[in-house]
Amino acid sequence: MPKENRRVKMTKMLLNESFLKFLAEKPLARITVKEICEDAGVNRSTYYAHFTDPYDQLKKLESDIMVDMTIYVDNIVTEGLHDDKKQRQIIKGILEYIQSKKYVFQVLLEKGGDFDLQHDILTFFGERIFQKEQFANVKAVKKAYEYIYASTGSFGLIYYWIMDNDNTIEIDTLADWIADFNIPLLKQ
Repeated sequence: MPKENRRVKMTKMLLNESFLKFLAEKPLARITVKEICEDAGVNRSTYYAHFTDPYDQLKKLESDIMVDMTIYVDNIVTEGLHDDKKQRQIIKGILEYIQSKKYVFQVLLEKGGDFDLQHDILTFFGERIFQKEQFANVKAVKKAYEYIYASTGSFGLIYYWIMDNDNTIEIDTLADWIADFNIPLLKQ
């Protein structure tokens, strides 16, 4: 990797760490570019080379997380698995990724101020795990509602799991619970 790319990645990482620090402490509207830059040890012109303001930084951070999660999950999924096993593997991959970035998800989901990340996770989860074409025997309207129910219920479990700092539930256990709750429902 060229040196400049490493430096750019490091700068963005420092800016994002500072941003998350302030977002955990106060509302997005009260975060200033000046304080992010001072905390990160980066000048304002460098900040503006990457972001227009803290709102833009939030959107780009959420987008980067979704791209990273997609790459991570797509790299661990083994082709040719039986549907139930593949779904469990995808759920486990999503949980592993979220756990690896627990603090980031906690801050963004709790303090981010909008529902874009939640919506993106729900969409990702639904598209990866509950492929609609698998459930062709269910009437279209009912199928859509079951799909939404399964996705939002699964997200609720993941949200509770990620926000619980005393969490004792293992990834494999939660992945099995999510699959066990949803797969039978969606195969009706």
